[in-house]
Amino acid sequence: MDPARRPGPVLAVLAVLTALAPLSVDVYTPSLPRIGADLGGAPWVIQSSITACLAGIGIGQLAFGPLSDRIGRRPVILVGVAGWTLASVASAFVPSALALVAIRGVAGLFGSAGIVAARSVVRDVSENRAVMGGRVAVLATVSAGAPVVAPVLGAAVAALWGWRADFLTLAGVGALVIVGVLVLVPETRTADAVDGPRAVSSGSLVGAVRESLRAAFRSRELRGVAAMLAAQSFGFYAYVATASYVVERELGYGRDVFTLVFATNAAAMVGANLLFRRLARRNHPGTLAGAGLVVSLLAGGALAAIAVSRGPDPLLWAASALFAAGVGLVLPGSHTWGQLTDAPSGSASALTGSAQFLGGVLGSPVTGLLGATALSLGFVLVASSAVALGVHRRVRRASR
Repeated sequence: MDPARRPGPVLAVLAVLTALAPLSVDVYTPSLPRIGADLGGAPWVIQSSITACLAGIGIGQLAFGPLSDRIGRRPVILVGVAGWTLASVASAFVPSALALVAIRGVAGLFGSAGIVAARSVVRDVSENRAVMGGRVAVLATVSAGAPVVAPVLGAAVAALWGWRADFLTLAGVGALVIVGVLVLVPETRTADAVDGPRAVSSGSLVGAVRESLRAAFRSRELRGVAAMLAAQSFGFYAYVATASYVVERELGYGRDVFTLVFATNAAAMVGANLLFRRLARRNHPGTLAGAGLVVSLLAGGALAAIAVSRGPDPLLWAASALFAAGVGLVLPGSHTWGQLTDAPSGSASALTGSAQFLGGVLGSPVTGLLGATALSLGFVLVASSAVALGVHRRVRRASR
């Protein structure tokens, strides 16, 4: 199938690809206490499996992105999804907590291949910036929305068949994705990706990966975009890790209300994604990312102010949805912006994608240290958004 002529089915497969690794991070979070009881691990050990998976996603992109510039997008995708699927099966049969941590790290490494290569495929087949921006927006929103909906799906599966079924379900999805890639996604890396100005040199794969990453890091603009995205992701993943504690423990609501809150936030992100796709036709993605950062900053401030004043609970809900909408602009804006720099496509995707998830590694536990409350979360969102906005302004000035 020619993805340039019939992009819909290909984009659907790529969207699922970008969701695999984020799904594997959060799908089993509702079952963490049960997993700890079954495997005999302390809570911090079981929670470390999430950190290991996030770290694997962040680090793996730094290898798979440049590798896709070297050997092609399709082989990287197939190897990554196959490895991720096998790791998901292994996770369902782990004998101990430490084994779970190790295997989830491996799952993150392989899962990162789909994320980074999918963005490169979009760049390969998009005829202009506006088209690429709209397509990257879809991938970024799916990647960001997956951690929001994954706990809801995981809780439903675990309630029926137990926590091990969560991982077998992931493996089933992975098998379907492999079929989808084989049938619908051709190789899209063009000859000039190897021989032209974006090329990596001949030699060993390790050397090629190293050289491609150096080319990416030499781009001051790309480094700035990655730093901005890492700062914003710090706050976003702190929110994902804290929201259930705020809704259920601090405010005293049940799982049904928590599900409704997350569903509302997912809808806000989708709405922001649709807005981005429309505005990207006439605006630079960096401009839209900056607007999203302003929205995120205001939402974090509102969340903290409502918590201090003990305002009505629905206002906290509205503030969280506003923050999600801001993220829905920042993520596609950042990843599209990164693809517009002069770095090789796979390496640019690797740097922005790695920044997103490594920022999440740092942000996930921070509210646990400060206290999992709406007030501490609001302060974290303000701080992360302010830092990201400061970096954004410096990069925009330097790139003009």
